[in-house]
Order: sequence, then structure tokens, then C-alpha cells
Amino acid sequence: MAMRDPVDKHLLRMEARRFVTRCEAAISSIERADTLREVSRLASSISLPYSLSEDYSARDGVRLVQTRAEDRARELILGQLQAYVRAEENQREKYRRAMVDAWANLTGPLSHLHSWAQSKLVTALQQRG
Repeated sequence: MAMRDPVDKHLLRMEARRFVTRCEAAISSIERADTLREVSRLASSISLPYSLSEDYSARDGVRLVQTRAEDRARELILGQLQAYVRAEENQREKYRRAMVDAWANLTGPLSHLHSWAQSKLVTALQQRG
């Protein structure tokens, strides 16, 4: 009955547009974030309201936020690993501990990146010899 009412449809469209705008703002913030903690916080802050669960643009907005957060987190992790590899021998343990501590912030939709980061660290260790 509610979906037949043109006013309700219009309100849902407006809410969907507002939500997509929030998602775009979150993506912009994620692109500027320089720590894994901030990226993870921003990725977790966007959740799809139930009233918009059937709206494709709202679902796409959430998907784009999560995708961009994952990409940004991977960029940050790879930057950390490059700094680790370039570090002097006596500083490497300090860098490794800092990386592992930073990776503890990978929670929520980014939690799967923790094992990916660990495998990249093992690969870097093997290449370093």
C-alpha cells in the first residue's frame, strides 16, 4: 500500500539521493585518509538503512564505499611494506611492530585484509632473504 502512494515513493527517492550523497562524501574522506584506523572507521560508518534496502543506487553507494575503502587500505598497507623493506636493518623490527599494530585496526568490512597483509609481509620477508 505504501509503495502505491506517490508521496512515499518521492520521499524514498529523496532519502536514497541523500544517502548516496553521504556515500560520496565518505568516499572522498576515505581517499584523504592516511591511516588504516581512519579508513576502517569511515568504511564502517556507512550502513544501509532498511527502508533503502531495495534501492539499487543506495546499495551501489555502499558497495562503492566498501570498494574504495578496501583499495585505500591496500594502498596504505603496500606503502607500509615498502617502507619496511627500505628501512635499515636495525629499524626493521620497529617498522614490523608498527605495521602489525596498525593492521589490528582492520575491522568490520576490512577485516579480511588482515590475512592479506600478513601474506604480503611474509612475501616481503622471503624476498629480503
